[in-house]
Amino acid sequence: MKPFARIPAAIPRSGIREIMDLAWAVEKTGEVIHLEVGQPDFATPESIVEATCRYARAGHTKYVPNAGVDALRAAAARYFERRTGVPTTSENILVTPGAVMSVATTFLALLEPGDEVLLPDPGWPNYEMAVSIVHGRPVFYNLRAENHFMPDLDEINRLVSPRTKLLLLCTPSNPTGQVYDEPLMRQLMDLAQHHDLWVLSDEIYGQIVFDQPHQSALPHDADGRVIIVSGMSKSYAMTGYRVGFTRANPEYIEIATKLQEPFISCGTGFSQLASADALDGPQDDVDAMCRAYARRRDIALDVLREYDLYRYTPGGAIYLMIDISAAGMDSSEFAVRLLKEQRVAVAPGSTFGQMCRDHVRISIAASEEHIRRGVTTICEFAQQQASS
Repeated sequence: MKPFARIPAAIPRSGIREIMDLAWAVEKTGEVIHLEVGQPDFATPESIVEATCRYARAGHTKYVPNAGVDALRAAAARYFERRTGVPTTSENILVTPGAVMSVATTFLALLEPGDEVLLPDPGWPNYEMAVSIVHGRPVFYNLRAENHFMPDLDEINRLVSPRTKLLLLCTPSNPTGQVYDEPLMRQLMDLAQHHDLWVLSDEIYGQIVFDQPHQSALPHDADGRVIIVSGMSKSYAMTGYRVGFTRANPEYIEIATKLQEPFISCGTGFSQLASADALDGPQDDVDAMCRAYARRRDIALDVLREYDLYRYTPGGAIYLMIDISAAGMDSSEFAVRLLKEQRVAVAPGSTFGQMCRDHVRISIAASEEHIRRGVTTICEFAQQQASS
């Protein structure tokens, strides 16, 4: 038979998924502390579950418009306007099956073969995968540990070439949890405007911030070049609902809406209607989950300080990078051995890029007990390897 397409065959599998699969196998013989999965451990709020059932029973189980149901597009528009102060209507909103499809649709809509996209390193590995699949070229700007994983604007400027078309930002960050403040976001947007770049701002963790308000790219967008990705998965503990949404200028929304048809046709009606209720309803559950994540972050940081491994304080999201350089091994080997020998699952930093081959990522979407035990085990295991 003729061969598979070159790029899909060459793309490496996510290191997060590899650890997850291994953890499920190890778990058959006893408890595993799961710190590898970027998924809220809270149940979906009961009011959302009840709304889901109500809409399903009412018959909202059929096809819906490509761009999403009107109720959710309107609710998402209100959501963005409340959070940013920027006027937004339903014409600015596209609903997708999960925020990951919002990201992929952006690349489909904007990139010609060979166009360059500036991606963060470390960054979510799905970005590079999606850019490569549409024959774009990933170009990485470094978020260095010694700079607390913040971008260096001079470096980004040097990376821009005539083929650069898009700058991708993620704040709060996966995998570092860092949050960009208003001056930095303004400078990044000025850079994009100066070089005439589109900006894809992944703000899926925008409601999970601890020490300062989230700064969206949208208020700094003077001419409609910003595409904001958000959704229900993280803040509302609705990962299985697969509801994401994009906020962009109407011309982009029109093109991106057409792209839903050949790939997914449309999303799920009852999930979208329940999401609209969630966005417009009380936010008490969201606030409570955010406070819990802040407590869990502080527990992890306290343990790291105890073992002299504290390096920085993440300002949001549900992640923390831990320096395991003293162990003297690549993060993938460290993660596999930690799981097999100590029954703690973490994501290897190398799956997020070259900058964190000597780090592992933990998720604070786990119980306080598991975070305390898991981080303690990570620190002790790293020290044992350093002394052996």
